[in-house]
Amino acid sequence: MGVQHGFAAEKVEAEAKLRRAVAVATRLGGGGLAGIRRAFDRVGAGETFDTWVGHGANAPISADVVAQAMPDAIAAMAVATRRDSAVLAQLLADALPQIVDELTPDGVLPAPAPGLWSRVRALWRGQR
Repeated sequence: MGVQHGFAAEKVEAEAKLRRAVAVATRLGGGGLAGIRRAFDRVGAGETFDTWVGHGANAPISADVVAQAMPDAIAAMAVATRRDSAVLAQLLADALPQIVDELTPDGVLPAPAPGLWSRVRALWRGQR
């Protein structure tokens, strides 16, 4: 019973840190999906991002490219969660294609999408 309680408390603390990190990252990144699209375009990965929006297969992206596109957001998340920025970049590289795809069912970027970071948080929790 004590182990379960300890695990539950640790999970709640980790989720609170992630919520703070996501809030900071959202403020730093701004612009919703369109802002993230611009960040990927700046590092030459805009076409990869576009595959996540379109109706075809989602192209993969490396953690290095994500780290280049979103350095401030990843740094803020790393501070808030006390996780290594390389680990967070890999988590985002794994999650963003699916999240963006799900947020763009019509194949177009919507107006600012606050749901992006809630989806990241859900994936972080393992709730696909």
